[in-house]
Amino acid sequence: MYGSRLVEFEMLKSRLNADGTVELSMGAEAVSLTAREMDEQIQRLARVRSQMSEPVPDEPPLVESVVFNPAYAIRMDHMTKACLLRLRHGGFGWLNFELPPQEALNMKRTWSEIVYKLALEPSSGTYEGPERRTTKPH
Repeated sequence: MYGSRLVEFEMLKSRLNADGTVELSMGAEAVSLTAREMDEQIQRLARVRSQMSEPVPDEPPLVESVVFNPAYAIRMDHMTKACLLRLRHGGFGWLNFELPPQEALNMKRTWSEIVYKLALEPSSGTYEGPERRTTKPH
């Protein structure tokens, strides 16, 4: 509602073109974007979204889809003891999260509990650690 008038909003429509570009349209207006241009627009929208007065909800929404076994990379800052966690998403690209030292310790504890509760054991010859994951994302 805007004042006392109902404002109609038409959703943005998308279509994958045969040449690999994506056509975005709203009403009679349309634009075609390459993958790189689409990535730039997603980043711009994310920056604008982060500035909106309505915050992202504290609780995550219901799970509708997941990225199975995403590539990731972790970088450490020896001065601040912070870690940069990078996760690769097929639609959003690389998502970057800086974790302060205490959060890294909290995550270690959480993952250790998960490994213990699931009785996980490393398989011989199939190490899936960060060295493999950071150098060759899939």
